[in-house]
Amino acid sequence: MLNDGSYRKMATLNMGKRVMIRFLNSHDRDKLINFFQQAPAADIEFCKHDVKNPKVVDHWLGSEDFLKIVSLVASDISTDQIVASLNLHIGQQAVQNVGDIHQIIVARPYQGSGLGSLMLDELITVASRERLHWLKVEIATELKNVLKAFKSKGFEIKAVLEDYFRDNKGKTHDAALMMLPLIKKNNQ
Repeated sequence: MLNDGSYRKMATLNMGKRVMIRFLNSHDRDKLINFFQQAPAADIEFCKHDVKNPKVVDHWLGSEDFLKIVSLVASDISTDQIVASLNLHIGQQAVQNVGDIHQIIVARPYQGSGLGSLMLDELITVASRERLHWLKVEIATELKNVLKAFKSKGFEIKAVLEDYFRDNKGKTHDAALMMLPLIKKNNQ
């Protein structure tokens, strides 16, 4: 199922908008670049990649990394525009059973609609089907609502990493390392 082009999930958000959640594909390139270009700086401040750089999107779409990067997007059914993006990087070698969430971004008009939560639910489902053992994410500790959202999905704070993130002004921020077990030890 990983990056299966036929994967689709339709949903109606609590604001009444209908979206389709699916894997990123090469036809989405320009739409995703446009989505990131319109994202306010505060929404992408703690991303692990410079998402405003089109080469980042090209890297995600590159065939070499296709099986190591899972990118979900949500598009508004009425406009066919991308309104959310979530990236998971699958580890290699000794950590091939770990998925690292690099960012989740929801367009401002869709924030608070349940879309981010829905995207995270879908990612957890996909990661479980791919038999990953763990999902991990680092979240700036001042993003209390984001921390709360991940906790509501079962993620636990395993450590606080001091001065982990650095913003574009050079200021450092602590990050919570959060983990979610997907496979219980007795099921391995």
